[in-house]
Amino acid sequence: MVRYLCISEKPTAAKRIAAALDETGKARKIPTPRTFASVPVYECKNNGDIIYVIPALGHLYSTVEDSIKGWHYPTFNYKWVPTYLAQQKNNTRPFILAFKNFSEKVDEIIIATDYDLEGEVIGASIAKFACKKELNSVRRMKFSTLTKKEILESYKNMHPSIDLNLAQAGFTRHEIDWLYGINLTRALTLAIKHATGRYKLISTGRVQGPTLKFVADREREIQTFVPIPRWAIEATIILDGEEIALEYQEKFIPTLAEAEQIVRETTDTEGIVSKITERQFSQKPPLPFNLGTLQSEAYRYFGYSPSRTLKIAERLYLNALISYPRTGSQQFSETINHKQILKELTKSELYRDRAEKLLQKTTLKPTKGKKKDPAHPPIHPTGKKAPAALRTEDKNIYRLITCRYLALFGEPAVKKSLRLDINFNGYIFFLRGMKVLKKGWLELYAPFGKVEEIELPELKKGDTVKMLKVRKKQSYTQPPARYNPNSLLKKMEEEELGTKATRANIIDILYSRGYIEDESIYATDLGFAVIDTLEKNSPEIIETELTRHLERNMEKIRSGEKTRVEVLMEAIRELKNILENFHKKEEIIGVTLQEQVQNLKQRQRILGPCPICKQGELIITRSRTTQKRFVGCTGYYKKLCDWSAPIPQQGYATPAKKNCPHCGFPMLTIRKRGKRPYTICPNWLKCPGTPQEVLDNYQNQKAEALEAIGEDEEDEL
Repeated sequence: MVRYLCISEKPTAAKRIAAALDETGKARKIPTPRTFASVPVYECKNNGDIIYVIPALGHLYSTVEDSIKGWHYPTFNYKWVPTYLAQQKNNTRPFILAFKNFSEKVDEIIIATDYDLEGEVIGASIAKFACKKELNSVRRMKFSTLTKKEILESYKNMHPSIDLNLAQAGFTRHEIDWLYGINLTRALTLAIKHATGRYKLISTGRVQGPTLKFVADREREIQTFVPIPRWAIEATIILDGEEIALEYQEKFIPTLAEAEQIVRETTDTEGIVSKITERQFSQKPPLPFNLGTLQSEAYRYFGYSPSRTLKIAERLYLNALISYPRTGSQQFSETINHKQILKELTKSELYRDRAEKLLQKTTLKPTKGKKKDPAHPPIHPTGKKAPAALRTEDKNIYRLITCRYLALFGEPAVKKSLRLDINFNGYIFFLRGMKVLKKGWLELYAPFGKVEEIELPELKKGDTVKMLKVRKKQSYTQPPARYNPNSLLKKMEEEELGTKATRANIIDILYSRGYIEDESIYATDLGFAVIDTLEKNSPEIIETELTRHLERNMEKIRSGEKTRVEVLMEAIRELKNILENFHKKEEIIGVTLQEQVQNLKQRQRILGPCPICKQGELIITRSRTTQKRFVGCTGYYKKLCDWSAPIPQQGYATPAKKNCPHCGFPMLTIRKRGKRPYTICPNWLKCPGTPQEVLDNYQNQKAEALEAIGEDEEDEL
């Protein structure tokens, strides 16, 4: 009999792994000492062996400064310590105690964390620091779904050791991110303190800086863009009593004189159908989902931010409904049993007809793209039926993933495009039509991937039509569009910044630091100040090439081309040069940043003029006694206005820069990390647009609170 300690990544995953490995399918949750009673420990028996499955809770070990000299830079001395010692309010100590306790009772250690860079670091750090094991002696389970079949196969075919290169690359990434993050953040923060005596935390990192620069550069393009006038020609004809819009052969006309001439010479004229162009073409099925394309499609169809989509996908994975989502792959391996997955999908009424249709095919060959991921296949359903109790957002993403998977096996869609050219006095206008001749994969992907069909009137070459209306319309050339969370994530991927698992979180951090705002992203005054200051005084910090070079070096560790020490020493040398140059210009950097910090603080609090007194401004502030935030009028201090109203206490509150359509009050936006921001009216208690059930719920809660605290404390409430 062999006793194993199996390290899982999350409690939900631990429960599934234990149930799959136990011969009875019912692993026993065993009682534990008081010191780690909150940690779920599962005991399962398999072929005479005993396996203890214990989950981690994220990273149980982190890097901290190995020094007691206080806040300064540069600092290059660090050590790995339990995360509960490195971070306040971290509750992972019981988990470390559990691993230490059970590691003394077992013969071997198995790592069954997610098989990627982060998962390898989580498992390896626990095995190394808590269990005191050599990493080359620790066994590894590798799986891409949490289905019972795949977990059992992974256990039976365990690897004799973890992926040492992957673990070293993971440790190196964390160490380099810590070195850059702590040194650059301290440099910016201390620049303000040394120059002005004031404290304001200004954070940046090796990925944050270049990402913020993308937004700032785009904003500069928009602000310096000079619009040039141009004109479009709008025309309509009438056929069988119906007005039909025409397009002119040139989308825009550069001069007013030319536009007026076209209108003048085509008004009240007859046109002749001069040319009919018909083209039939096929459209191949889409490529499989990796994390990036899933995030892109989820934003397109549901408006979910990349970080929100990732969280939803992770929940679906932990429920064994989909494969591991943090993948970059667009190619399935031969080991994936597509026939079995489709058979399982026939049990769901929503997908039964499509799955049965595909099962009639002699071969099942999904489409594939160029991107490979040796660890995991593309994102796909496991075939397990989704429970009815799933959240709406989880149902949406699961349906998107399942329909996409079904579409991979479909036939090409066949479409026909048609263009009718009509000559009006030498000027060509046209009608454009589109028809789907064969739905193919589009039928399998429904309700996603819809194609708008446009029917054309029954006209043939030589037919004449009468111009009903023609006019010119002035417009202007447009600046480039601002980034949104999805397009910014794509830009990061194109520039090789961050990883598929960290990019969405970087964007959330930029929001929370006040560097960027809004769904249509723009850089705030503070964001511009950071970028402008660093561009002039320390441009290396925000260079894309530096970050890209570090990313490639860490990939070389994974492939065995470079060692961890080589990459670390090179990164430290580069960082040391950056900090030396920064220190020479510290004073001017500090003064510039402090000015912008003050501007931002004020701008982020003021919503707009008070509609009640029309003299003060509505401002987001906090109660001195309860520390709860609310919106009030600045006229209160001059005894001009006592209007105020409560607002949500969670999330980042900023002015929405628009007024309520129901009552005219300036609105505010609430943003929570990983959630789509929403806009509310601060006058919601009296606003006609507030649903009655919201008001009723508020009054009930208020009445309960008053009853609980008594009349004497009513004023305080």
